[in-house]
Amino acid sequence: MNNLEIFKWLAIFSPIISGIIVGVVTHKLSNRSKRIEILYQNKIRAFNELHNILIDFRFELEPNIYNNPFLERNSDAKGSVETLSLLNNALVRNSIYLNEESRKSVMDLVTKINFFCNFQKQDFENINPYIDMAVEVKRVIDILYKDLNLK
Repeated sequence: MNNLEIFKWLAIFSPIISGIIVGVVTHKLSNRSKRIEILYQNKIRAFNELHNILIDFRFELEPNIYNNPFLERNSDAKGSVETLSLLNNALVRNSIYLNEESRKSVMDLVTKINFFCNFQKQDFENINPYIDMAVEVKRVIDILYKDLNLK
C-alpha cells in the first residue's frame, strides 16, 4: 500500500470512527446527567420532608423558649416524642439521598431529642434546654440547605 491508498482509507473511516466516539461520549454524559437529575429530585423531596418536621418541632419549642403564656401553640406542632419518631422514620427513608454530614447531623439531633425527652420537670429549673434545641434545629436545617447547595 502506498501513501495515497492510506489517505483514502483514512478519509473514509475517519468520520465513521469520530461519529462513533462522539455517540458513545454523548450517551455516557446524557445518562450521567439523567442520574444526577433523578438524585437531585429525590434530594429535594427528602429535604422537604425533613425540613417540615424540623420546622414543626421549632414551632413546638417557641412558647417554651420565650416563656410567654400568650404565645399560642401552633396546630401543626408535634410533641418531642412524635417528632423523634417522625424524624427517625424520615431519616431511614431518605438517608440514601443525604450526604454524610447531613445524615450525621440529623442522627445527632435525634439523639439530643431522645435525651431531651428523658428530662424531668425539675431538670428545667436550672437550664433552658429549649433554646439549645432550637439552635440545634437551626444548625441541622443549615446543613441540609448546604447539602442541596441552596445556601
